Amino acid sequence: MSEQTGDKSKDKPEIPDGEENIKNIKKSKGDFFLKIISALTAVLIWFWVVGFESQVTQRRFASIPVEIKNQNEMKSNYGYSMLVDKELYIDVILEGKSAHLNRLKPQDIEAYIDLNRVSQSGEQSLPIEIKEMDYVHVADQSQSSTLLYIDRESSVTIPVDARIVQMVKEPGVEIGELGLSAGSVTVYGPEGVLKTLDHALVNLSLGAVERPVTVTEKFILIDGDGEEVRNQYVSTREAATVEVYVPVTMTKEIDLTVNFRHGYYNEKNTEITIYPETIEISGSPDLVKNISEYNIGIIDEKRHETDATVTMRLFLPGGITSGVHTAEVGIKFRDVETKTINISTRQNSNFNIIRPPNLEYEIREERIEIKVLGNPSVLRLVNSSRVSVTADMSALNERGAHMVPLEIEIINNNPDNPAFCVGEYFITAEVY
Repeated sequence: MSEQTGDKSKDKPEIPDGEENIKNIKKSKGDFFLKIISALTAVLIWFWVVGFESQVTQRRFASIPVEIKNQNEMKSNYGYSMLVDKELYIDVILEGKSAHLNRLKPQDIEAYIDLNRVSQSGEQSLPIEIKEMDYVHVADQSQSSTLLYIDRESSVTIPVDARIVQMVKEPGVEIGELGLSAGSVTVYGPEGVLKTLDHALVNLSLGAVERPVTVTEKFILIDGDGEEVRNQYVSTREAATVEVYVPVTMTKEIDLTVNFRHGYYNEKNTEITIYPETIEISGSPDLVKNISEYNIGIIDEKRHETDATVTMRLFLPGGITSGVHTAEVGIKFRDVETKTINISTRQNSNFNIIRPPNLEYEIREERIEIKVLGNPSVLRLVNSSRVSVTADMSALNERGAHMVPLEIEIINNNPDNPAFCVGEYFITAEVY
């Protein structure tokens, strides 16, 4: 057993010295080649990096603000101003080596418009310039110039007018003088443009108008030739609208009528005339169009026993006007006369008393005389037994003497040819 577990190295085959040297030489050559490859790789990477960083290329910078320079100098030299503050941005494409472009930031780019170039007024196209930068230059920009309005800023006050350009009108409808909430407006802008202005104008387009209306509309600016002025640099610095009151009226001829309190008058006993028979009225169309006649009032037949002319004032409805303010009603009797009848106030079944509450009374008059008007043939049939008298004292609540009006009616009157009492009658009642 001990012989089997002896030194194992004795069992390995021996390598000749020459072969071992060859093996070592091969190993040294492999390490050398690896070092050469690594060095070449590093060199290539360095050349690639250097080549990329030094490569000429382009880069886009967006939304670069454009500065307006030398505004104060322009105003000092010429009295001009830029009439509208304008915020302007452009996109810029720069060209240069990648290393330089990569170090740039948008705020490093300075775009500007130089107002020192301006020597006259008006709308002008001015170049947008970009300040030179080291190692890079501008390859392109989204906008190379812009329009600016340069002038002396001024103001002018011009009158405001209004006109109706379209409207649906009913027959008889008229438009009065338009009323404006503002008679003038102040306009600001270029001095040269303002010199051409004549007035501001509101154009109204209306549909069917049945009553006066107030319309709020924008106005436009009109020059001396009647043409509209369109200029973005002109403003009012105020509301660009005006309230316009449109007075709409309808004129119409209507008949005049009159009423009678008791209905005693008819074609047989009276001829009634109204002067004027018709009047012309004006007002809002929604009111006037529904009026065909106007009643001027009520006439009490008991107040007239002879021909008469009654002047009545016209009280037209609100919103309605007329050039006529009074009318005359003519009363002309036909085939009538008057008859006097004595009426007893004592023990007369037709003399009716409405007593005062909780008080006693005594009538001083024993008899009263009344006048009855009517056709002679009718009057012959009227006597005291056909006359009904009423004295209403129900409202009396104080002691003393009182004048009490009488209501008088004819009994069994003929409605087609009536007889009726004319005049006013009273009795004296002592209340206690």
